[in-house]
Amino acid sequence: MKVGKRHVILAGLVLALGSAVYLNWHFAPSESFVTPARSSVSRSDLGRAEFVSAEANTGASQSSVLAESRLNRQTARDKVLDELEKQLKDTSADSNTRAQALEARTQHVKNIQTENTAETLIKAKGFSDCLVLINGGKVSVLLPESDGLTADKVSVVTEIITSQTGAELSDIIVTPVK
Repeated sequence: MKVGKRHVILAGLVLALGSAVYLNWHFAPSESFVTPARSSVSRSDLGRAEFVSAEANTGASQSSVLAESRLNRQTARDKVLDELEKQLKDTSADSNTRAQALEARTQHVKNIQTENTAETLIKAKGFSDCLVLINGGKVSVLLPESDGLTADKVSVVTEIITSQTGAELSDIIVTPVK
């Protein structure tokens, strides 16, 4: 059998791979690969409950308020979109009703995208979290009070909201979450 250029290259690659595996095995710390990491929780601690005061961490309560509001908003969005989809799929509905449902769904999706964009831009300006709600031309913004809301920061938020939504300043409500 003739040894060609391909065989030599293949043998060289196999040798290089083998030596890389050996060196990795030889120089790697053996404990992390051989023995599993031990947990600091003992068997007697499993299932144990611990009381935590609600006032202990205001940052956690702020994020939980925002998370709960975000969940409520998503639930309401899902209900509205489901209802609009039913109206669009209803074969007995007249064309005017379908057109209104299609327009409402389009506006609802546009509001969702605008809220997401505004939230992303506000977080990009240094806020830890926020929630933007658009409802009938009115825009509500919930911001954590722990972010140190000053007039300058509120003006940055209102500028973002006006640029993204086109809402007037009188239609924007910035609410600190305690």
